[in-house]
Amino acid sequence: MLTNTLQSRVQIQLRVATIGATGETIDWKPVSDRFARIIPLRAEARAVYQQMNTVVTHKIIFTKGTVDLNIGNNRIKHGSKTYELVEPPQIIGNSIIIMVKEV
Repeated sequence: MLTNTLQSRVQIQLRVATIGATGETIDWKPVSDRFARIIPLRAEARAVYQQMNTVVTHKIIFTKGTVDLNIGNNRIKHGSKTYELVEPPQIIGNSIIIMVKEV
């Protein structure tokens, strides 16, 4: 069962822009903590995305219905690593699959 493989606790963050005297400041506000599976992509998969001029380093899997993410407005934090969404989330079966790049 997929639930047993979602072992990594990740934090979903929301982009918050604040306009001040020195201009716009971007902050990342924690929205929720979820369990996910983080899978590094193999060289073959990375090469396919590079042909489309897209950098993808990992695939993150959540249980369907547990997350609502948007490119540019959300990012995922796992320990000291930060991941940005590269593609819109895909729903496959009972899972949400998100292609990301490590920044």
